[in-house]
Amino acid sequence: MRTITLTALAIGLGVVLQGATAGAAGPTEVIVTSGDTLDSIAKAHDMDYVRLYNANPDIANPDMIDVGQKIRIPKSDETLEDRFATYQANAAPVAAASAPAVTRSYSKAPVNSTSYYVGGGMWCTDYVHAKRPDVPVYGNAGYSWIRAAQAQGKATGTTPQSGAVAVQNGHVAYVESVNADGSYVVSEMGWNYRAGNYNKRTVAPGTFGGFIY
Repeated sequence: MRTITLTALAIGLGVVLQGATAGAAGPTEVIVTSGDTLDSIAKAHDMDYVRLYNANPDIANPDMIDVGQKIRIPKSDETLEDRFATYQANAAPVAAASAPAVTRSYSKAPVNSTSYYVGGGMWCTDYVHAKRPDVPVYGNAGYSWIRAAQAQGKATGTTPQSGAVAVQNGHVAYVESVNADGSYVVSEMGWNYRAGNYNKRTVAPGTFGGFIY
């Protein structure tokens, strides 16, 4: 009886020690789930999102991670390349592209009178909210919309889908349809930074970096 007790104690002690060791080491990677952001994952592992971004070269934009994506958690003493500094240097506002395929004036009053972008007519933020009332006007157009949508539990990603809100630096648009070659048609307001300027165009893959589904 005493032998059994000691054996059980030894086995139990071994399990406790192994569990403590594993806990101290911590996970080396996590899988992104719905609602996760790089910042929330970083805080859960006692670091800032900049360090987490630097440790994952497959992440092009710190505001854009996909459900199911693997995120590597760096060790506390690991030296990392400052990728974030390069990202910030390259994240200048995107200039207007080529001339729009279709344009017309638009005089309808703004959908949301509290919009950050309300002016003499509708801007891009008001327009996508009119097309997708379930997507609030998250303030300044840009990749912060992706982070805000994720915080509300909305699905986001990097693949265009019909009916999605397309997001890039300083602009948002509505995806009308996706073509077989990967290009897609967007409609938008505030084209070329002009209030009330409606536009519909076909864009190449990668023109918009993220989408709210």
